[in-house]
Amino acid sequence: MENTPNTNSILDKVMQAKEEEELASFNPVEIIAKLFSELGSREQDILRRRFGLYGKGNETLEQIGKSYEVTRERVRQIENAAIKHIRDLGYFTDTVKPVEVVVLTALEKHGGIMSEDHMLEYLLSSDVKDESYCKHLLFLLEKLTKNRILREQRSNYKPSWRMDFVEWDRAENTIKELVKILESHGQPITQDELISKFRETPVFSDHLKHYNFDEEAADPIYAHLRTTEKIKPNPFDEWGLSNWNTVTPKRMGDKIYLVMKKHGKPLHFRDIATHINDAQFDSKKAYPPTVHNELILDDRYVLVGRGIYGLKEWGFAPGVVSDVIESILSKANGPLTRNEIVEEVLSQRMVKKGTVYLALSNSQRFAKDSEGKYKMVDAVQAQ
Repeated sequence: MENTPNTNSILDKVMQAKEEEELASFNPVEIIAKLFSELGSREQDILRRRFGLYGKGNETLEQIGKSYEVTRERVRQIENAAIKHIRDLGYFTDTVKPVEVVVLTALEKHGGIMSEDHMLEYLLSSDVKDESYCKHLLFLLEKLTKNRILREQRSNYKPSWRMDFVEWDRAENTIKELVKILESHGQPITQDELISKFRETPVFSDHLKHYNFDEEAADPIYAHLRTTEKIKPNPFDEWGLSNWNTVTPKRMGDKIYLVMKKHGKPLHFRDIATHINDAQFDSKKAYPPTVHNELILDDRYVLVGRGIYGLKEWGFAPGVVSDVIESILSKANGPLTRNEIVEEVLSQRMVKKGTVYLALSNSQRFAKDSEGKYKMVDAVQAQ
């Protein structure tokens, strides 16, 4: 029996190839340049300055008016007239239609709703870092396309774009379930782990039937996640609730904790300051002396070497080397040899063996038993 080709699979590949081709040839800067070629230099300059098409910030009507020595209202009139002139061009519809097709295709693939940053990232690919490219696309969508594509700013959501007939209820259900998962987990997790847990819920199954998306890609689910302000990644790409200090750390101690958890090993206070600055939690710069003071005052951290700190939760005992030895002996089932003590101390402190030998020579705290093993003085006297 001959194998029947999977027509759905073939069609999917053809559609994907077509979409990739459209995205590759999509250039909002060229489209705007073509439309603007019919305008005078003043009209072009006003539109470019008003909507940040030079790659700079948007200028106000007043700022532009002063440079042309006209009123704010006159600038508004010129702006509106220029946009109307573009819309009246004979080739306007054919020029702008590809923009609508590309954007609508992207939105449909992602469940009809995308955050603005997600949509720009998807449509412009490597050019998303070019603010001018982004501004050109947003100008096309806001001023020159029909109302089939809507821009919205909702409470607890990022600025987002949606198809006019798509409602927010499914995105809201997704986010509620994701928040519930994170609250249950109690700490940040990778995006893949978060989506994996979501795949086990009835909400995911319902979305799968409704959107009929590729279960592995789950594009609408990722798009929903990108719209919310309630969930976000920390600088180490772990996702959690936005109000968690392990996601949005505000205090220096929380930044230190997050950096150390990420690196998973003791760090020098100067290196911790460098890692905090590299992570760019916010605009505040971390200075080594400030970090050092925080490490000293916060009992979550333990000095394990010269200027080097570890987390107490990693099993590091607080105190000097003698205190560490005492802690080790108190937890041991019996006396320990010098080598056993040294090995255990070196797992908790970055010191030389000689420092451990010196601490063991403190006869007020430690003594040898008849077999040459070490116990605390009180334990030896009790025998």
